[in-house]
Amino acid sequence: MNIQSTISLCIYLIMVTAQLYAQENLELIVDIVEEGKNYALYPGKSSDKDLYKLKKSHYLKIVPAKFTTIYDTLEITPPLNGNLDTSNYFVQTEVLILKESAANYKIASVSPLCNRKKGVPFLTLGLVRTTPNYKIIHRKFFPFKNILDTTTTDFIIPAETIVIKRKILAQKSRIYFLNDKNKTNLNVGEKLIEIPAGNWLKWSELICNSEESRKTSILSLQEALFKQAYNVIINGNFDKQTKDALHAFQKDNLLDVGNDINNPIMLQRLGIKRKKLINFD
Repeated sequence: MNIQSTISLCIYLIMVTAQLYAQENLELIVDIVEEGKNYALYPGKSSDKDLYKLKKSHYLKIVPAKFTTIYDTLEITPPLNGNLDTSNYFVQTEVLILKESAANYKIASVSPLCNRKKGVPFLTLGLVRTTPNYKIIHRKFFPFKNILDTTTTDFIIPAETIVIKRKILAQKSRIYFLNDKNKTNLNVGEKLIEIPAGNWLKWSELICNSEESRKTSILSLQEALFKQAYNVIINGNFDKQTKDALHAFQKDNLLDVGNDINNPIMLQRLGIKRKKLINFD
């Protein structure tokens, strides 16, 4: 093998190794991800540990949960003996799930208050559970057995039924690793994310700085109280002067007096709109 061939082979092996590291990094998040937690991918420096160098872009394909549609026939009222009084019955309430809950991988935008030591992440993913759709069904329950006996009557009141369309989970949300975006087709709801060539850290859990968040909340509270002519110094500290101003505002607006700076009614009257630190698409 000549020198040129050897160099070409080395370059190829380096590129393949980088792609394998990138794929292993994706598999890592799939293995460790938990609902309600968020995971971030940060650009890295050559001096960082747990670093992988990507010579070529790769892609993440996010596929949402998939559902299968089924139809259920529900009996609202059973067949009844028409010769008897059927006006006495109880109502049974039943909650029917029309669409099951599912956890989907979601992309999030992140406040700079989160994990500031590493900077702003290039990409943040979370496994977010959806709220199920449901419908309340009222069924009639007759406590007298003879009303349900239709063998000794010449008049049967037919059963009342309804057909319910439901969606049940058929496939969980998934993430796929791709080397070439041109070799995949996107269906409705699917997303393709490019991870450019460069240095990348391993996926890590994203933790928001609660102290920074609280300081920001106090600052917005002080600014709002100051605008409404309450005696307060804008310093980000929940000091006695701030508490006194807050209590005065609460008394003036007939609110419960206390140190809760997140009371939604109070925030609304102060004109404060709190921004979430993590917002999903």
